[in-house]
Amino acid sequence: MRNKNHIERHYTKWGYFFIIPFVVVFLAFNFWPLASTLYYAFCDLKHAGNTHPDFLPSIGKPLFKNFTEVLKAKYFHSALKNSFFFFLASTIPEWLLAFWLAAMMTDRRMRIKGRFIWKTAFFFPKLIAGTALAGSLLIQFISIVANGTGYSVAAFAMNGFGITADDMKFFTSVQFIIIVVSIFMHFGITFIYAVAGITGIPVETFEAAEIDGATRTSIFFRITLPCIKPMLFFITVVSVVDGIGMYDLPSYFGSFDTTRSNLTLMMYMQNQAFQGSYAYDKASAISLIILGIYIILAVIIYFILLRDKDEIQLKKLIRQERRELKKGI
Repeated sequence: MRNKNHIERHYTKWGYFFIIPFVVVFLAFNFWPLASTLYYAFCDLKHAGNTHPDFLPSIGKPLFKNFTEVLKAKYFHSALKNSFFFFLASTIPEWLLAFWLAAMMTDRRMRIKGRFIWKTAFFFPKLIAGTALAGSLLIQFISIVANGTGYSVAAFAMNGFGITADDMKFFTSVQFIIIVVSIFMHFGITFIYAVAGITGIPVETFEAAEIDGATRTSIFFRITLPCIKPMLFFITVVSVVDGIGMYDLPSYFGSFDTTRSNLTLMMYMQNQAFQGSYAYDKASAISLIILGIYIILAVIIYFILLRDKDEIQLKKLIRQERRELKKGI
């Protein structure tokens, strides 16, 4: 018995050696930058050469000075509005397309052939750089709307429906290109997640619903979606992080869009940190604000999707019964 314990201790210590590289990399590239960001958000640090940031209260300034300046900035309001606009405008069509395809690909009654090929084709756009897709679309749109005639031709074709040339401007704008490319890039990974969640549901559940005469629509909304709530929570959180933190696609059009209609929170933070004033303190404050938005949305999504209302109601009834029993005693 003593030899066995000695051998276990001998092999156990090697586990600590194996995790040393992970701990070192995590502390150097994750924890330290995060801690520095948290500290710089409450400091006065406005140029790249300032290696000794001053803590705001130590120089007689309010502790939340950087946060108040950021929240009052006009560009921050535009970036916040654009970020949520891109998130909603791209996520809703992306989900509709992804879940519709996932429901078809996992439907036993449809028996679609070549499912593996279709799944690979849907996921392939995720592997392509968004800037490459955006660049190709930009070239096509520029050729179509050269001299402002593209949407005029489209409006002329819709003559008689009350549509004017100005009504078609959005479909030739930078915002529309960003939304289209974002949907094309991300619906594949959402489709894969949805398929993984649906295939985890026992087949007997669908068979029982089919025997009872349930339609595909009722099966999807009454069986499929409630059964994949954990996966749906994961998909929603990932979509929030990708949508609110969108950077690569909008930044590609930074030199083309003079109205700043493509400015997002991540772009605004990048501009504060590395362009012009090198305001690392404000950039750190923006990053913490973005983190706060993530946390708030994640908590809201959790209470909507994963909180078991029946279990909460049952606990309330049990507590009420215990109180009544104590009163009776």
